[in-house]
Amino acid sequence: MNTYSILNEEVLNHPLLQDYYSINQAEVLQLKWSLKREEIEKKAGMSWNIKDTRWIASVDISYPKIKDPTWGLACAVLWDYKTNKMLAHKMMKGDLKFPYLPGLLGFRETKLMAMTLLKLPEEPDVIMCDGHGLAHPLKFGEAVHLGIALNIPSFGVAKNPFYGISKWKELRRIKGIKTPIWPVEQEGNVNNDKTRILGHATCLANDRKPVFISQGFMLSLDDALRISLNTTLENRQPEPLFLADHLSREKLKK
Repeated sequence: MNTYSILNEEVLNHPLLQDYYSINQAEVLQLKWSLKREEIEKKAGMSWNIKDTRWIASVDISYPKIKDPTWGLACAVLWDYKTNKMLAHKMMKGDLKFPYLPGLLGFRETKLMAMTLLKLPEEPDVIMCDGHGLAHPLKFGEAVHLGIALNIPSFGVAKNPFYGISKWKELRRIKGIKTPIWPVEQEGNVNNDKTRILGHATCLANDRKPVFISQGFMLSLDDALRISLNTTLENRQPEPLFLADHLSREKLKK
């Protein structure tokens, strides 16, 4: 059982799960909670132990193929980390009121994601998002946003780079190969301070394009990489995320 949170409907009252903010208000909240994240993790000492992990939840949202969609279909997959198999999945259609803006995606999507995660039969120990975590200008990507709001360890696995410097184009497509993602301001001096690494571009399967993995909340980068590698079968993404994307897309087609 997750030691940080007991998921229930009350979590939906968290300020990070509201969708009525202006863009300026959202940016202020990101800065505020980014600093709070550092305080929370420092106080807790990043004490989450991957050995305690049984249930991994992945979550993704698919959109109808129309211009400026105002709704999406979320899919949450519950993955048994011990047997490396899916236990269950749940879907939920919902309105998306906040505009689509790079860097502020959490305010558009995490409310629907949280509502869908609540439908799973077991509370997840860790959540993986199809998006970024600390690899964000304010270190507050969607994986951080969702992890803090639900008080559950989290990390992001994105298909495309968003923020930071990385030599990902030079990666050989061999499982486990990785290269760091550094802050933009560290350009030209990228090898001197490894404590500032935002994440890693890594290939999770042979002959597949790299993905971009970064910490979200209360989980180390090493553990995020380990979970990603252990749950990847043959697709580019970890299987739980691949299924969340695949199942929601298939449902939309119908």
